[in-house]
Amino acid sequence: MKWSNLRRGLLDQYDRNTPVILPVAAVEQHGEHLPLGTDCMIVEAILDRLEKVMADKVLVMPTQSVGCSEHHMQFPGSLTLKHDTFRDAVMEVASSAIRHGFKRIMILNAHGGNQAIDAVISEMMGQTHPDVECLVGNWWTISLPRLEPIKEGPMGSVGHACEFETSIIQAIAPQLVDMSQARDAGIQHRVESMWFDLMKGPRAACYRPFHVLSENGVFGKPSLASAEKGEKILEAVVESIRELLEEFWPAK
Repeated sequence: MKWSNLRRGLLDQYDRNTPVILPVAAVEQHGEHLPLGTDCMIVEAILDRLEKVMADKVLVMPTQSVGCSEHHMQFPGSLTLKHDTFRDAVMEVASSAIRHGFKRIMILNAHGGNQAIDAVISEMMGQTHPDVECLVGNWWTISLPRLEPIKEGPMGSVGHACEFETSIIQAIAPQLVDMSQARDAGIQHRVESMWFDLMKGPRAACYRPFHVLSENGVFGKPSLASAEKGEKILEAVVESIRELLEEFWPAK
């Protein structure tokens, strides 16, 4: 159930062990073919479907729409918060639910640039609220075993405005996609062991702003995208999140 759609009294009836999901995303460039709100749309589509599967077994909070996107700011339309600002906003929203007695919080991330500060948030939530369990994860890493068979491209085909993100937006908002503007792109590190995409990380971190990684703002292969693939991805992600929640917080 969506937190924002409930009246005060109805929300107060929920068991305080109900998992509360706080989606975090970004508003930033996604090449010329996808909308700026791609990450928000993806995580909200995932949670809309999860709601249908789990009904009143979860509470979904409003999306923290603007994330940490400094590395995209060379491209028009991108919005960003400083790490400290994002951390404080996410922790204060999550803490609001905790102040109402909820004890199980999941922060579901939909933007790669949030990952570093998400790790800090996870640690700080545990230290600040020792009586609360807080899960922090990305939709793609939670779902990796189910997503690997769906991917058609080689290493680097799923990254940003890519095979996967383009497929999902084609499935949920085709009117916002202009495939005539889609171009495969992305420059990997000169050292092969440092190559990465959404499915596999590099051996070590090496920061590069996005305009260095890609001249057109795409990292991956949108040419491999399809609405049918997008539906398969969403199905895999929803099932993976449902499975994680039910394993981590089994019903009594």
